[in-house]
Amino acid sequence: THNLGVVAEIADRVAVMYAGRIVESGPVSEVFNRPRHPYTAGLMRSVPRLGQATTLKAAGTPLPTIAGNVPSLALLPKGCSFAPRCALAVDACRTAVPPLFAATSTQQSRCLRWEDL
Repeated sequence: THNLGVVAEIADRVAVMYAGRIVESGPVSEVFNRPRHPYTAGLMRSVPRLGQATTLKAAGTPLPTIAGNVPSLALLPKGCSFAPRCALAVDACRTAVPPLFAATSTQQSRCLRWEDL
């Protein structure tokens, strides 16, 4: 689901998926407050906060979005599926799917540069 309010209310842990693969998992509070994958970070930025939509609308500014296009599940790019849309991507991201790294003792990330978030 993309209804993060419901997730926060009913779940203790969350797994974030992108293009059919888990890219981050951990306790809801950690993942929502300190994302360790660029897709999760972008997703969190795109969720309107109380009063934010009104302020942005008054300023003529759209809600933040994640740049680029979602890949076709039939034609996934080599390596990390999010790499074509990722500002942190390096060459290694485009050659092999990263493993799930232990970003903390309870949070995992499938990003080579999770420490840079």
